[in-house]
Amino acid sequence: MAVLAAVLAAAVAAALATGDGPPAIVPGLPLALCVVSLLGHLFFGARTGDARLEQYEGGLVVHLKGRIRVVRYADTTVLDNTVRRTRYGRTLSVTYSFGLTDAEGRNLVVGSVFTGGEVWGPLLRHDAARAQLPGVLVRLDAGERLEFGLVWLTAAALGSGRASAPWGLVSGVELEDGTLTVRAEGRRGAPVVAPTRFTPNVSLLLALTETLRAAGPRPPR
Repeated sequence: MAVLAAVLAAAVAAALATGDGPPAIVPGLPLALCVVSLLGHLFFGARTGDARLEQYEGGLVVHLKGRIRVVRYADTTVLDNTVRRTRYGRTLSVTYSFGLTDAEGRNLVVGSVFTGGEVWGPLLRHDAARAQLPGVLVRLDAGERLEFGLVWLTAAALGSGRASAPWGLVSGVELEDGTLTVRAEGRRGAPVVAPTRFTPNVSLLLALTETLRAAGPRPPR
């Protein structure tokens, strides 16, 4: 039994890391996930009552209200609804909350029902962006225009609506009080000002801006 449990745990973690669909792991995926949960958490786990979140390198598994939901970082949509409460410029508290899409394309909210948000929240942001960055860079190289809610970008420029700036002029990207602001050299106003609650995959967008600003424009293939 211990050997079987270890094999099932490895299968779930490997599928999340490689992007294989959860149904392809084993026919009895719910049973596999239950066994994995008995083994402890392979990366990070949080529990509040019957609600449990298990975080792996390639995604997470949520046990909530008797249901099991699987999220793959490589293809999920992340809507960051985290609320930071401040006073006189000092952070008083942070409530982590994310709208996600699971492996079946259904919406899922991961939030304050799970303890340890100060750990799983930043990990979720970082790991989802890291998993998706290589793929979106390939799409940009192929000439695609990527949409992040009100924000769009191509290999040559970043913008919102009709306002835009080429990567060579983008001078700074700020994320503060739930607002994403992009500034450009020689521009009086910011070409991009967008509320993060309407901007999916903000962490991926920030990673892209860092990469493209450092590399300069990427000519489409």
